[in-house]
Formats: sequence, C-alpha cells, structure tokens
Amino acid sequence: MPIAVLQGLWVLQRTPRLPSPAGCSGRIGIGLGAPLRIVGLGDSIMAGIGVREQCDSLTATYARLLQERLQRDVEWHVHGHNGATSASVLHNLAPTVPAAQVYLLSLGVNDVTWGVEADRFGRNLEELVRLLRRKSPSATILFGGMPPLDCCPVLPWPLNSILAKRAREFQQTAIEVAARHKRVLCFQFPSTMTADQFASDGFHPAENACRRWAEGLLELWPPAN
Repeated sequence: MPIAVLQGLWVLQRTPRLPSPAGCSGRIGIGLGAPLRIVGLGDSIMAGIGVREQCDSLTATYARLLQERLQRDVEWHVHGHNGATSASVLHNLAPTVPAAQVYLLSLGVNDVTWGVEADRFGRNLEELVRLLRRKSPSATILFGGMPPLDCCPVLPWPLNSILAKRAREFQQTAIEVAARHKRVLCFQFPSTMTADQFASDGFHPAENACRRWAEGLLELWPPAN
C-alpha cells in the first residue's frame, strides 16, 4: 500500500492534463418533430476528455447510434466535470440538468482513486437515481459502468491492481442499485482493454473506445426489436 500511494502521487504529477473539447450539446436528424433528449451526466468522461471533438464523445456517439436505430431526431447535452465524484455529481451537477428520455451516467472512478467507500458511492448513486427520476419519471437511466483500471497504460503495478479491485466492488454496488429500480441499467465493461483504446494520457478513453462503449450501451437500451 505505501508503494501504491507513492505511485499515485507520481502518476498525478506525470500524467498530462487533457482539455475538454468545445461544445456541450447538439442535435442529430432532419430537424423535424420533437427530438428525443439524451443527457450525459458525470465526470471527465462526460466532459469529453480524451476525445478531440465533442461529437465523438460518449454521449454524442450514443445519440448518433440511437438516431440511426430509431430514425428519429435526437438532441444531446453533456453535463460533466473533470474530477467529479459521485457526491459532487449528485449535489452540484445533477440539480441543474434538464428532463430527458435517457440519462447516461459516468461516475465512480474518482471515488475509487480518492478512497471513497463503495457503500458511500452506492448511497450517492441511489440518491442520484431518485433525483433524476423526479425530473423525468419515465426516463431510462444507463450507468456506464466501471472500466478495468488495471488496463490503463498510465497506472503501474501494484497501483493498477489495487484500483481495479476497488472498481469491481463499485461495479457490483452499481448493479445492486440498478436492480432496485425500473428502467435503470448497468453496463458491464469487458475485462480487458487494449492500449490503443486510451487517449494520449493513458487514462481516458479515445474515440474508438467511446464508439465501442456507446455500442454496448445501445445493446442495453433500446431493445433492437
């Protein structure tokens, strides 16, 4: 553990800080009729860090795939903040988001790195689901899942192993929260990710990873048939 702490400090000092791409919303379709609204909410993933253009972010990519499937205009918005924890998403970001048909959630990694307990994360996620449900009672809420942190190129061993173990605990907690609510679904990452799926900082997902992630979320909702 002392080695992992030192490694964590070293990683923080050496990892480049990538900027958020410009933009926070868009519309896909032909511009007719009421669009289906997608809101991405959470940490740096939702802010688009790791991709060069916001149109290639997780939220925008999912919106594009959804529009292709439904053949209906889709409007997307991102509400993300670099470094956001489940607590800051719940208390600072979530109260400001609009009503939507679909919410995409990305949170938990910063809780893992800052030593937040899984139970506390679970309580924050539970409250977040309830808050969003009050805004949009019939919305589908998709939790993006916890990535396999032991695959991040920037994280050395044993730090990556310790963080990955905690991430798996958070994933199980999120699954349990989702099971208690209707129309709340939890994505399960594959157990491995290759280095080419990460951005230049070796931590955030690159464009190709966001595409695969969005495809996985689309398998959760809506049903293909």
